[in-house]
Amino acid sequence: MKKYDCKKDAWRQYDSMTPLERKREIEAGRDVDRLPCVPFMGELKCKYSGVSVWDFSHNPEKMAEAELKVFQMFGYDRIVIGPNTRGISEALGAKFGYPEQGVPFAERAMIESWDILNGMEPVRAKQNDRMKIFEEEAEMLMDNLGDIVPLEMSIGGPFTIASILRGIELLLRDCRKEQESVHSLLRMITDSQKSCIDLAAEYGYGIAMADPVANPALIGPRMYKEYVFPYTKELTEYAQKKTGYKVSLHMCGKTYAIWEYLRQYPLNELSLDNTIDLERAVEELGAYIPIAGNVDPVSVILNGTKEEIFKATKRCMDIGSKADKGYIVAPGCDIPETTEARQVRFLMDAVRKG
Repeated sequence: MKKYDCKKDAWRQYDSMTPLERKREIEAGRDVDRLPCVPFMGELKCKYSGVSVWDFSHNPEKMAEAELKVFQMFGYDRIVIGPNTRGISEALGAKFGYPEQGVPFAERAMIESWDILNGMEPVRAKQNDRMKIFEEEAEMLMDNLGDIVPLEMSIGGPFTIASILRGIELLLRDCRKEQESVHSLLRMITDSQKSCIDLAAEYGYGIAMADPVANPALIGPRMYKEYVFPYTKELTEYAQKKTGYKVSLHMCGKTYAIWEYLRQYPLNELSLDNTIDLERAVEELGAYIPIAGNVDPVSVILNGTKEEIFKATKRCMDIGSKADKGYIVAPGCDIPETTEARQVRFLMDAVRKG
């Protein structure tokens, strides 16, 4: 890839700082030109870049090209690449379908019997063919964008990866009937994720995590404490030690019942679902960790008018800015893959207007 120069990008007309400069100034406690904003887009980047859903996960050059093109369009404050939940699941043996349009999907659970665990080993990222694809992308993006925008590798969440490998219904049942086997699987997944953290550290990346199946509305706080908290704490602490950066964590759903655990992770930010009361989050979490969120990705960003997007974003900014540890504008979850580019641009325009 040709070395990237952002000076001519449209967003430089409005931003006096690059995203990396903005991040460093915030960390130093100095004034910045605007609040940081990270629109979570996932496969929506395929729509904007012209890269196929398959290539977006399997062709390193196309993957890097998509990230570069979409960043050029909007100038947001962080780029997050894989392997994510899907990539690590595939490296452990899961199979996914890749439609021409839309979001890839798990074809079927691979752990039909716990006996399969006896033949499984943790992923060794440097030796695994699936992981090498993300390593190549990581190297290209760091060479081209590493001095402009913060870069992170997503490693998904251990409980969500477990639900893909075992199947969510069976996993939830086994959390009560096969506790030892579930913990063995989570141990293997966590060790796989730690290997991916080692890879990220080698290329100067931070770490992002998302664990949607660990939503307490689905598993309850007691199960979260036993099956999610210890592994997530281990991973966030390991990531900080290895990369030098705190983890960016997204949690779906109404997470109030597990906030006592979320406060204990070393986080760069906690991204919250749009179902969460942002004022309550600022009051109860904002003194411990930076808050991100929680503009509604569907009713506001996908379907809203410019005026509605500006109003909702301004409301979140007014509330979030009161958080002691800082605030990052973001949607409550991934923006749907059918969203028009103008809608994301409205979000960014609202942040730049302040």
